[in-house]
Amino acid sequence: MPFFILFLVLSAVYFPVFAEEDQGKSVFTTAQQAAAEGRYYDVITLLSDAIEGGELDDTETAIAYSNRGIAYSLLKRYGLAVQDLNEAIRLNPEHPLTLNHLGILAEHVELDFARAAEWYQKAAALGYPASQVNLANLYRDGRGVEQNDSLAAEYLILAVQQGYDVALVALGEMYMDGAGVARNEQKGLELLREGVARGVVTGNFYLGQAYERAAGVPRDYEKALAHYREAAMQGHAPSQGAMGYLYRKGLGVQKDFVEAVKWYSLASEQGDVKAANRLAWLLATCPIDVVCDGNAALEYAGLAVRTERSASNLDTLAAAYAWVGEFDRALRVIQEILAQDNLSDAARRKYQRRIDRYENGIPFQIKETPQKCCLVFLNT
Repeated sequence: MPFFILFLVLSAVYFPVFAEEDQGKSVFTTAQQAAAEGRYYDVITLLSDAIEGGELDDTETAIAYSNRGIAYSLLKRYGLAVQDLNEAIRLNPEHPLTLNHLGILAEHVELDFARAAEWYQKAAALGYPASQVNLANLYRDGRGVEQNDSLAAEYLILAVQQGYDVALVALGEMYMDGAGVARNEQKGLELLREGVARGVVTGNFYLGQAYERAAGVPRDYEKALAHYREAAMQGHAPSQGAMGYLYRKGLGVQKDFVEAVKWYSLASEQGDVKAANRLAWLLATCPIDVVCDGNAALEYAGLAVRTERSASNLDTLAAAYAWVGEFDRALRVIQEILAQDNLSDAARRKYQRRIDRYENGIPFQIKETPQKCCLVFLNT
């Protein structure tokens, strides 16, 4: 996970930075205000002075170390963060905020998912809802623990019962998919809408998917676009990618390749691989000259392929090679796709047609009528 995304995760999703301090202590009140304003260096200075002053009792000292460690992590000073958090745990082994944050660092910085699960488990057992959600995510993905949707749902239900907003959307998604719980789209939609009402950005993404796929509601691309836009404007990468797709296809909005490139690019800059692959495909195959960019297509296609050498990602890479005139490379990539055992007969025929084009020095291009292309160009 890129560090700037990690910053958003840590500061906006998983925990309140100063949730447990004694509001009667002016240092904690001041530090909380500094944290809310993003002044993490000031947080460190305030808490360092309090710790070194020796006026805090053991409970308050543990809280100070914990929150100073969180401030260090938000400044990417992870070594100091772990040092402070471990000291907080030494003073108070059952401090859930500290346990949760140690899990976050293990998961997102150290990439030690088993260790992350251990920290989350300790905090979840103490009833800490953020850790219940974090642990549920590990069980859903099978990272550090054996994959178990049912157990993930149990932890999410516990968090929802405590009124933890983020859990509403995660549980709603599981009801929509029938993962770990009996499929119930209406229950899922209810949870998603409640999450959105409480300000959980990702809820708009899943509501957008519901309207796009006609899941529990009539298909309505305009409503899908509206929900995606709400989340996309707040920096949610999958929603930005979804916006790009709707503009690319002209679903719920007039087709606009330039606008599609804009939204795909925003998502790709945050490391969204699906959006990067779709962006590369559009840059390599678009019938509008102002959109085509073979070198950029190679860059984004390479990002997608490095993450997963799927047939779709490789096909995009081949199209990018073809666009810049490297047909030999394009052909080698297509041959790699055809060597895969899990291709359907229809897919094999499609990729064989790619070979016919590339052997004759013809790049692949999206088929669009001239009228549509002109309309797109004039509206950008």
